[in-house]
Amino acid sequence: MIETLDDPMAPERVGWKFARLKLLHAAGVRVPPLFCLTDQAFRLAVTPVADRITALLADVDHADWHEVRDVSARIRELVEEVTLTPRVMEALGHAVDRLLPGDGLVAVRSSVLAARPDEAEDSGDHAFAGMSDSFLYVPKAGVSAAVSRCWSSAFSPEGLLYRHRLGLTAQGLAVAVGVQQMVLGERSLVMFTCDPATYARRTVISAGWGIGEGVVQEKTATDHFFVGPGGDVDRVVSGKSTMVTLDEQRGYGTRTVDVPERLRHVPVLADDEVLSLAGLGRRIEELLGTAQDIEATLTPDGQVHVVQSRPVVLEQSRHRVWSSANVSESFPGTTTPMTYSVARRFYGLLNHDYLRRCGVGERELYDLRETTSRLLGYVDGRIYHSITSFTTMLTALPLFEGLRRDWERLVAELDTAYAEPAPPPATRLERARRFGRLARSWARAGRNHMTLPRDFTAFERQWRQLLRERRSTVLQDRHPLSLVSDFREVWRRAGDLWGVTLVNYQFMVLCHKMIEQVLERSGVTDHATLFSQLLCGGRQLKGAEIALEAVRLAEQVRHDPELTARFATGDARRTWEELDAGLLPAEFTAAFRSHLSRYGDRGIEELKLEQPNLRDTPWHLVELVRQYVASGMTVAELEEAERRNRAEGEDELRRLLPDRPAVRALVLWLFDRLRTHLYYREAGRYMRSELFGYSKQVLLALGTQLHHRGVLGDAQDVFLLDLDELFGFVDGSGSTHDLAGLVEVRRRDMKRANSLEPHREFATADVVALSVPHHERADGVDEAPTAHVLKGLGSCPGRVRGRARVVMSPSLGTALEPDSILITRETDPGWLYLMLAARGIVVERGSMLSHTAITGRKFGIPTIVGVPGATARIEDGSLIEIDGATGRVTVLEGEA
Repeated sequence: MIETLDDPMAPERVGWKFARLKLLHAAGVRVPPLFCLTDQAFRLAVTPVADRITALLADVDHADWHEVRDVSARIRELVEEVTLTPRVMEALGHAVDRLLPGDGLVAVRSSVLAARPDEAEDSGDHAFAGMSDSFLYVPKAGVSAAVSRCWSSAFSPEGLLYRHRLGLTAQGLAVAVGVQQMVLGERSLVMFTCDPATYARRTVISAGWGIGEGVVQEKTATDHFFVGPGGDVDRVVSGKSTMVTLDEQRGYGTRTVDVPERLRHVPVLADDEVLSLAGLGRRIEELLGTAQDIEATLTPDGQVHVVQSRPVVLEQSRHRVWSSANVSESFPGTTTPMTYSVARRFYGLLNHDYLRRCGVGERELYDLRETTSRLLGYVDGRIYHSITSFTTMLTALPLFEGLRRDWERLVAELDTAYAEPAPPPATRLERARRFGRLARSWARAGRNHMTLPRDFTAFERQWRQLLRERRSTVLQDRHPLSLVSDFREVWRRAGDLWGVTLVNYQFMVLCHKMIEQVLERSGVTDHATLFSQLLCGGRQLKGAEIALEAVRLAEQVRHDPELTARFATGDARRTWEELDAGLLPAEFTAAFRSHLSRYGDRGIEELKLEQPNLRDTPWHLVELVRQYVASGMTVAELEEAERRNRAEGEDELRRLLPDRPAVRALVLWLFDRLRTHLYYREAGRYMRSELFGYSKQVLLALGTQLHHRGVLGDAQDVFLLDLDELFGFVDGSGSTHDLAGLVEVRRRDMKRANSLEPHREFATADVVALSVPHHERADGVDEAPTAHVLKGLGSCPGRVRGRARVVMSPSLGTALEPDSILITRETDPGWLYLMLAARGIVVERGSMLSHTAITGRKFGIPTIVGVPGATARIEDGSLIEIDGATGRVTVLEGEA
């Protein structure tokens, strides 16, 4: 299929363009036959004028466009005047005859090489799109002239200026030329396997009538097609009046002709063709390892012929990539500047301590201080992970590269094509240093794994002591400077503790990856349900412990007829007042107060400082206990459901691997380790909630004092400031004393933010968020689709039918009817009370290790995560059925 005048067929000899086409052909992708003239043919021909070319390039003033064009013209004339050597001419003639035994036409395409492979055309960093020439519908007799013109196009004025602007030298340029059988396509397209503007994981296709020149060079109007991750197809169909095709009068070359009237306003591609092309794009991307910009043409028989594939050049230095995945589980929806500033501080100290525990030196930690202080962003009132900052920070860890894809999938949950550029080739000394760092990192990781149980126990003990010390004092009566000093001391000490939670997270991700690999190598590829079942059991997770304690309170109520009657009929706030006044049974009152003391920092969206938790609104716990009383649920039933789920998983593992006892034992051991890491993670999460709860108390105490002094209109206004503004006002280091004015500005900002529906993730070079109003499309989902079946990731098996309860921004007092299926965007640990009262759970976001998935598995509640647009597509109150094994949501009655 592809021949060369000099082997091997490597990018440094024939260019990236043709080397990739050879790889695609070898993998079975339909590529028109071609052969290549390597860089050696170019160098043999151009050597006689090489010195003159070098002299012209040395003197050119790139700031003078006219001079650049003049120098380009002179160099191109020199190149086109040289003749192909007799040996090359003979070989070229034989190759053309073999490619086209009879009459026919070819395309002659160029690929510019450079002294460094990463500076060549179509490399991962530089596309040089449109900088070199191609010639279509070329007859046999015109091939040699087209080759010379391809050679000279390496010195086009655009190419010279492009290289100069990027700081790339023009010295050492060479050109490989591909001579390819011309496919007489009737439709042509350019396809990006990711959105080139935002890196979003959706296929973008521009297609038009005629050959690719009209589409690539934008000579004709085209239709645009967009394929989302779920396979939904959107299109923008334009009027297409002209197309580029073969000049039939001459029998070669191209010309622009009118599109037949019947084709002008119909889509160039049918939906099934669009989906097929998107699948082809994904396959090519997998073969070549990164997002691709693909050119192809379709012949009248519908066959797709790929004529080029180059990497989509992602300009990381000009963009920041943001994602709300994972972080939105803790900070859903809009939140206040104060919550953002405290969260940003927490992420900074957490990751600084983590890097320290992983062996990153003090100098490197100092150099990373700006990065670790900007791991979060605040865009349109919402908190995002800065994927750019995270990847910059994590590259300080030699082990990260091996876990990068798992981190992107399980933690960042990226759907973008964002990727760090490949590092330049390393010298022998650099490779030795990298190996040394990697070896030290593995040794440190091994030590961290050995000491993790001890380190985490010490972390819990020290945090409990620190929290008891702070909560034993009355904050409201303390001087503002004393409160600020106390806050800073608590956070300073927390900064020396919290990194162990990320050490644990690192091993959790690694353990998850090992389980997947063992199962898949054993032939178990569909293991989502098995994961759900085998993650049950083990040490009680903190969130489950808190929920079960609330169920125990409900059991106490049911065992006392008087209490049962009071909880069935009384107002929740009044019942709390009676309990607080000592009018309820002493044993129940003590248990209730103990729950508030131990778990009072739990609440809906509990990390959002502006939101109340149970410590602030204890009557909400009364309401939750009332729901559990009415449901009749018991701790024994919930624990039995978990044991049954675990037993079913072990039975399924024996069925899948009947003759592999050693593998089964390994899988069960790994799941035991994974459950332990999940236990540590959930314990750490609740201690984080306690840190934020303490911080809320300090900030409210400051807000109350500033309100009494007339600085703020309301104590709650403190949450519309950020931490530096508040503390700066108190200790004199701030830049403004008009806190009330800042509050009004923030109030307007929050009102605007609440009117926007953000992208889940995006890449931007701007400071303005890529948000759209609520009534427009969000996440690629139409507001009123017609489908009655939605699909997500099944994370706890079971099929239930009930009424959809769409909850967007609940309060702790939100009640669910007994047959309710909870529909929401995402949850945080504070939702657990509400989730237990639901028959099933459907959320728009999440992964197999998300809080929602873990909770569903823990209590045997059928759960589906990752259902795009669920809150918009499922009408509140509609009858639905969910299957937690397959991830299917079926709307039986109402809108979908």
